[in-house]
Amino acid sequence: MSLLCRDQCLRIYRLCFGVLALTSCWSISDSAAQQIRVVPSVSIIEQYDSNVFFTPKSQLSAGTKADDLITVVTPQLNFMQGNSLVKTNLSVGAVIQKFVNNSALDNVGFNASTGIDLSQAVNRILPRMRGFRILGTFMYTPSAPAFGAGSLGGGAGFGGGGFGGGFGGGGIGVAGPIDSGLLTQRIRTTMFNVGFANSYSLSPTTDFQTNYMYSQLSFGGSFTPSTTVSGQAPNTVFDTTTHSISAGPTSRISAIDTLTMKYTFTQMSQAQFGDYATHGATLGWGRTWTKEWSSAATGGLTLVEPIPDVSATGGQRRIPATMFPTAGVSVSYATGSSFLRKLGSEIQEATGSSGAGATAGGGFLPLLAGMNMPGGIAAPGSYRITLMYNLGVFPSFVQSAGPIYTHTVMLGSTAGITDRLSAQALFNYARSSFTSETIGTNFTTYGTTVSLNYLITPMFTASLSHQWLMFENQTSGFSAGDLGFAKQMILLGFTYAYSPRGDFFRSGAFWEGPSGTSSSAESGVGKSGSGGVDTKK
Repeated sequence: MSLLCRDQCLRIYRLCFGVLALTSCWSISDSAAQQIRVVPSVSIIEQYDSNVFFTPKSQLSAGTKADDLITVVTPQLNFMQGNSLVKTNLSVGAVIQKFVNNSALDNVGFNASTGIDLSQAVNRILPRMRGFRILGTFMYTPSAPAFGAGSLGGGAGFGGGGFGGGFGGGGIGVAGPIDSGLLTQRIRTTMFNVGFANSYSLSPTTDFQTNYMYSQLSFGGSFTPSTTVSGQAPNTVFDTTTHSISAGPTSRISAIDTLTMKYTFTQMSQAQFGDYATHGATLGWGRTWTKEWSSAATGGLTLVEPIPDVSATGGQRRIPATMFPTAGVSVSYATGSSFLRKLGSEIQEATGSSGAGATAGGGFLPLLAGMNMPGGIAAPGSYRITLMYNLGVFPSFVQSAGPIYTHTVMLGSTAGITDRLSAQALFNYARSSFTSETIGTNFTTYGTTVSLNYLITPMFTASLSHQWLMFENQTSGFSAGDLGFAKQMILLGFTYAYSPRGDFFRSGAFWEGPSGTSSSAESGVGKSGSGGVDTKK
C-alpha cells in the first residue's frame, strides 16, 4: 500500500474516533443514563474465484492464472452508543486477502462505516426537528463493487444480513456511483462518502426533508497483467467527486398513503473531463397496502447541463442541455410462512437444535461490502421479498467520463428456515448508456448471490455462498465485449463475534438493548446487560 493511501486511512480513522469521542463526551455530560457497547468480531473465508482480475481472460499474459483460491480474514470492531440525546453506530475493520496462485495480489483493505443520530439533541433546540442523522463510509479495496453492499465486486465478506448499498437504511436517498452497476478491472479503489439527512415538521402531517451527500471515488495502480490486444480499448478509469443535495416536502395524505415532492441538484467533477451538473424533480407516492405488502413509486425529469463533447477536436465544443425521464419503483412483501415454520420444526427435530427468535431492529449503519454486519439469521418461519427498479443519471468512471443513463433492478429475498438456519438470494441487473450520443458505449451487468447462514453457537456462525457476475459492454469502433467478462465465486466462511448476549447474528436483535428494548436511555439502557463489552455511565 502506498504511503499516501496509508496516511489517508489513518486520517479517516482518526476522524471517526474523534467524532465518537466528542459525541460520547457530550452524551455523558447531558445524560446520566447511557450504554456503550463494543463487539469485536473476526471472519475467516475460504474462497474460490474463477476470474480474480475482473477482465477477459484473452487479455491476460501467457502463463497468468485467472482463477485462484483466496483466504480472507476480516477483523472488525462494532461500536454502539445510545442515550437520550445521541445514538451512534460505528464499524471499523480490515480485509486481508492471501492468494494461492497469484501471490502478487495479496493485499490489505480497510472499511469504516458510521451513523450518528442527533435527532433528540437537535429537537431540544428546534422542537419541530423530527430527525437529524450524519452518515459516512470509507473503503479501500483492490476492486470496486458493482452494486454497493449487495454486490460481489468487493470479493470479501458476507457476514451481514440484508441487501442494499450506499446509504441504504440511513435515509439518504442519493445513490452513489458504485450503485450504477459499472465495474473496473482489478485496480486499487478508494471510496469515501459522508452526508446528512434531516426532517423538519411543517405541520402534523407534513415534513420537509433535506439530504446531502459528498462522494469521492479515486483509483490507484492496476493489478491486471494485461497484454496489448489489437482493436481492444484499455479499461481507463476516472476519479470522480460528487456533491448532491435534495430537498422537498413529504405529506401523509391518509393513514396508508404518503406523497413526496423533491428537487435534487448534483455537481460532478471528473479527471480529464471537467465539471458538470444535473437538476432533478420527482414526485413520489408510497402506500402500505396490508401488514405484508408495501410499495413506493416515483417519477420525474432530470436536466443534464451542457457537457464537453469528447469527440470534438480540442475539446471546445459542448453538448447542449438535455432532459431525461427518471423513475423508481419498489415493492416489498414480508410475512411468516407456515410451510417454513413446519419445515424448520422438522429440521430441528432431526438435528436437536433450538433457540430464541429474533426481533426487528433499529440500526442505521450504512452497509459496505466485506463488513461483518450484524444480522443474517432471520426469525424462523419469516421471509421477505423486495423488488426495486430505478432509472436515473449517474457519473461514469469506466472507459469514458461523463453522465450515463442507467436502469437498475434488484430482487432480493431472505427466509428464516429454523432458528439457526437462514437462506438469502439476490439478483442485480444494470444497463447503462452515455447521455451523449457521440459516445456509443453500453454497459450491462448481471449478478446473483445465493447463500445459507447457520448459527453454530450464539457467537459463532458459518456461511456458504455462490456468487455469479457478468459484465458486458458494446462499443462503437471496437469489437463487442472488449471489456466484458464473467466470473463465479464459491465462499465458505466462519465468523465469531464476542457478544455474550447472543444477539449479533440474529436479525435486528443487535440494535436492541437488553431484553429486546430499544437502545435509548428512555428504554432503560442504563440498566446492566450481559452482551459485548458494555459500559454503564
